[in-house]
Amino acid sequence: MARLNQRIVNFVCLISLFSSQFTMAQVISDSELEVKPDETEETLTEKRDASDDLALKIPFAITQYKTNYILPVSYVKNPNTIGVTELDSENVDNLEAKYQISVKLPIHINEDNLSGVYAGFSVTSFWQVYNDEASKPFRETNYEPEIFYFWKTQYRFLGIKFDQVHLGLNHNSNGQSGLKSRSWNRLYASALFSDKDSVYYLKAWYRIPEDEKETINSSEGDDNPDITDYLGHFEIGYGKKVGNFNFLTLLRNNLKSDNKGSIELNITYPLNKRYDVVFQYFNGYGDSLIDYNRHQQRYGIGIQLKYL
Repeated sequence: MARLNQRIVNFVCLISLFSSQFTMAQVISDSELEVKPDETEETLTEKRDASDDLALKIPFAITQYKTNYILPVSYVKNPNTIGVTELDSENVDNLEAKYQISVKLPIHINEDNLSGVYAGFSVTSFWQVYNDEASKPFRETNYEPEIFYFWKTQYRFLGIKFDQVHLGLNHNSNGQSGLKSRSWNRLYASALFSDKDSVYYLKAWYRIPEDEKETINSSEGDDNPDITDYLGHFEIGYGKKVGNFNFLTLLRNNLKSDNKGSIELNITYPLNKRYDVVFQYFNGYGDSLIDYNRHQQRYGIGIQLKYL
């Protein structure tokens, strides 16, 4: 029953987000979304920022934070079964669905430039939707609430715009208990830059220490004390627009001799003004929290809400 409730909640959240984005797009007309000509050349992120700014001024609207997508077809090379009792190496499917819902809400902001304090919430789920034998369970779901200060800037140098800075507190967990539990808390800082057809991203974090578990089954204490050995302390991103295609790459590394990290590549192509087709490739550690210390390779294709 708990697993059924989780499916219903995740599905309703997914439908609600897509519906709200569609409704919000109707409220804001295309003419409003046009960025007025400027003396400087428009960067890759400015049109999106203008739309986001308008949406934030609507009291009943929520806006995108990270990317929002659903991959109905996703092939994972080495799926982890520890999170679901009914799954094992014999009946787990390599083919599953993956989706991410990510939104932000203003808490206290400057109405002139919308800098201020925000709350963000992201959910990423890995759903064995084609696995009839195990009753189609959610293999893993990761929850990521956070609170952050968003500083929007207008600085430019040699054609590159310094868009924004985030300073925040982030919690990330899979909502499980006992040996299945994975979680960590971080203080982080990130910065975003852009030019005419590229976007540059840098994020660094400090993991807030936790007490060591008294025993392996203790409910209190650190679930994953070695997580930074696999996910490191930073990630960098680069996005590029080539014709109608958008390429976005995220890289992590622990900067240690064993050289653990990950790469994620997203390629999108527009379906219409609101949605893109997205192809996603992941290779490394941290595809999900349950896989933070397990090397994983994933290919997926689906639909993404317009992001760039």
